[in-house]
Amino acid sequence: MIGIGIEQYGDEQKLKTVVVPTEPLGPEDLLISIKASGVNPVDWKVREGLLREDFPYQLPLILGWDASGKVAAAGSNVKDFKVGDDVFFRPEMEKQGTYADEIVIPASLVAPMPQGLTYAEAASLPLVGLTVWQALVEAGNVQPGDKVLILAGSGGIGSMAIQVAKARGAYVAATTSSKNMEFVRDLGADEVLAYDLGGLNTTTEFDFLLDTLGGSSYGNALKFMKKNAVVATIISGRDAVRPDYIDAVEEERQLTVKFVFTRPDGRNMNHIRELVEAKKIKPVVTEVLPLTVDGVRKAHLISQTGRTRGKIVLSNNN
Repeated sequence: MIGIGIEQYGDEQKLKTVVVPTEPLGPEDLLISIKASGVNPVDWKVREGLLREDFPYQLPLILGWDASGKVAAAGSNVKDFKVGDDVFFRPEMEKQGTYADEIVIPASLVAPMPQGLTYAEAASLPLVGLTVWQALVEAGNVQPGDKVLILAGSGGIGSMAIQVAKARGAYVAATTSSKNMEFVRDLGADEVLAYDLGGLNTTTEFDFLLDTLGGSSYGNALKFMKKNAVVATIISGRDAVRPDYIDAVEEERQLTVKFVFTRPDGRNMNHIRELVEAKKIKPVVTEVLPLTVDGVRKAHLISQTGRTRGKIVLSNNN
């Protein structure tokens, strides 16, 4: 594998071209030629060494865990894919990533690329699609008519969550800044709550909350939850900044709070593909940069602002 990654943890200047051995192709595996790679906050958090406790990588490490590409070889037991198939996928976080020319990955983690999408569009979907499916469907069991509140509706996860929740027949409210209100409304939100226009104001009581922010934003949202509502959060206990009153509110409202850390899953990827092909959801790509050291550095700096609309994607024109 030739890719962009790190030989030591640090800022974006540590990014460089990295060469590591490609894993041998097992009977259940695919060798995929990578055409595009999504960029996610977890990428620069790994780069900075913030996740060393969770993932004790052996460096050098190629970053990125979100991609699309073309099958270059298939293991002897693989039945659902053949050489030349276009696919999209999220590999295992514990292994080398997708800012690369190729990768070996279990076929069970892969799905056919949705028809009609570019490689860049498809590469924007795996992490956000899996996160949202596992939060809304598996953790939240969101049903038609449920009232759903999504924090940070203009971000990568939020923009996908609005669409998936609407596809499941839910009433959706989302928080965002005033400058992104129309963007969020165009994604399908029934109610848009601008946090910079006097705080959150709504008379709606919600059955489900997707928390992508933690801290005071999460605490402020809890007052709108029904009793016995479900909360799915992507903020780990170690990373969470919890105002003192949160425990009391969660207990008083008898909330069920579930932490979601995205797992790779080919069956879930097929659910996302089906929604795309049914025109129920669409990729939200706002920046496409080259899969080069300079392109990755720029992508990480944009992502680190925390103000990204939709997804940043790296294109591998190979």
